[in-house]
Amino acid sequence: METVRIILELLLGCSTLLGFILYGKANRRIKDAEAQEAMAKAEKTEAEADEAANEAEGHRFDNLLKLVDSLTSRLSSLNATVDKHIDRNRELSDRLYKSETELNRANERIIKLTEEKESERSLKEHYKLWHCRKEGCTDRMPPNEKLKGLKYEHPKRAVK
Repeated sequence: METVRIILELLLGCSTLLGFILYGKANRRIKDAEAQEAMAKAEKTEAEADEAANEAEGHRFDNLLKLVDSLTSRLSSLNATVDKHIDRNRELSDRLYKSETELNRANERIIKLTEEKESERSLKEHYKLWHCRKEGCTDRMPPNEKLKGLKYEHPKRAVK
């Protein structure tokens, strides 16, 4: 049995050796072809990955352009809104200035009329005190005990 085994090992071992000798170049070519095929697949996969990356970058760039466009339009609308508010603010400021100007004019007129009223009231008080009940009163000496000894002076009018 042992001899059979040895003979089998020799035959199988020789066949393997014989296969290396006879088919060595063919095996090398097959392995080279497989290696080239694997490299071609790797390069193809790498090229596809590059293409996918370029496509993704293109999509990113398109998205960025869309974002910039939308932000630009939003900024434009916000600028228009700000301009409207500025115009409204200017309009209200002009109206406020005009109303304050009118109020100042009215206050000046009120002050002038108040001064005239005070002047007229003081003149009225003077004539009330110095009125004469006699006809032809030249020295204006009324029969008022408070004014005895005083000489009549015409009241001074305020300069207008």
